[in-house]
Amino acid sequence: MAFALDPGEEHTRFTEWAEKNGVEVNGIAPARFIGRGMGIVAAKDLKRLVFVRNTSLISVTVPSVRSHKLPQNITVHGKLAAFLALEYESEASPHRPWQDVWPSQEEFKTILPIHWSKKLQDLLPHASKALLFNQQSNLDKDWATITTALPSIPKSLFTYTWIIVNTRTFYWEYPDLPNNHPRLPKKRAMLTADDCYAMCPFMDYFNHTDVGCDPTNDAKGYKVTANRDYKAGEEIYVSYGTHTNDFLLVEYGFILDSNQSDALSLDHLILPLLSSEQVEILKEDGFHGKYTLSLLPKSDSEKAKKELEVQICHRTQTALRLLCLPNRRYAAFVSGTDDGSNEQGKINAYLLGLLKQYSRQVMDVLEEVEALTVGTDATNGKRRSMRRKSKAGAQEAEDLNMGNIIKAEQKDILAMRWKQIRGIVNAGAKGFGN
Repeated sequence: MAFALDPGEEHTRFTEWAEKNGVEVNGIAPARFIGRGMGIVAAKDLKRLVFVRNTSLISVTVPSVRSHKLPQNITVHGKLAAFLALEYESEASPHRPWQDVWPSQEEFKTILPIHWSKKLQDLLPHASKALLFNQQSNLDKDWATITTALPSIPKSLFTYTWIIVNTRTFYWEYPDLPNNHPRLPKKRAMLTADDCYAMCPFMDYFNHTDVGCDPTNDAKGYKVTANRDYKAGEEIYVSYGTHTNDFLLVEYGFILDSNQSDALSLDHLILPLLSSEQVEILKEDGFHGKYTLSLLPKSDSEKAKKELEVQICHRTQTALRLLCLPNRRYAAFVSGTDDGSNEQGKINAYLLGLLKQYSRQVMDVLEEVEALTVGTDATNGKRRSMRRKSKAGAQEAEDLNMGNIIKAEQKDILAMRWKQIRGIVNAGAKGFGN
């Protein structure tokens, strides 16, 4: 059991504020955990945990957000980030106790790859790089729209509140509003996952695990109910969803030691091998990209859960058949008239060759990561001097340079992720080599 520390007065003040503003807290409390930051701990033996009523949620439909009359062409994510930025600037903000317990900008700059130096970003796994590219593109688009409509918001503040939204929102389809309500961001039939955001003060304390409590919602609000009995002093987790460690790293700045949802993306190994004709075939059949290799429990029994076996997804099976079998055999597999068992040995051998090549690349990158020197500038490898010749411009230079300094947490999480990938690759090579 992780040892829980006193979180500090600001977290006590926020808990009192939350309970006065529609958050029902039952036998749980915020706590600080060594090496992991804030989380939720059971304050007594319990079953029901927390309920946040719908009027306490922060979404684009609530009056406090709508009162700012934000432009309609801004995404829901961007609107919430702009609202938080405008509120953050005001000492009179009714959400000040909540804002006081957010992760700091400096914490985000350490743990989130979007703030890392290019050298460290280049050392990310391929799947993480793809996720980071999309994340940065979304932030850039929202900033371009916001800075035109609200030029008073500094980019650094908007980036901070955009990340707050990115890391602390829950899925919310506005069940408290009728289908044609004018406050909906779009007509209900047109809503996508990117439109369905809500922030739940206090519930955002919960840390993630692959098997934890599942937050649920209805028209009355959001709640978390214990998935099992918890003893006083035990940390309580929720599940953010079925996410790989690459996703967790880019979106939240952490990875799990053990993650049943983890997988190795094979896109960077398979896509470059496809001819333009093969690309078109896979796109037409709906099987282009999203190829993965996973280590999954052999069965649901408690004993078998500890025994993992290598599995390649159906999309990967399909693409590999197009690469190394006659087109008629590919077509038979896609149509379902042939389960492909007769050619599975050939498919496994082909994938084994790819994994052996990639294994050497993994070792090279891992060596590069382990050679990083903490405290040095990632751009030139020199240890940064802490002396300052004058106060003028010193803070500005500090802000510009701090992002280039290699931190122990960054090196450690990169090494840990690449070792996880090495484990998946080696298990795959062993499994397909039999």
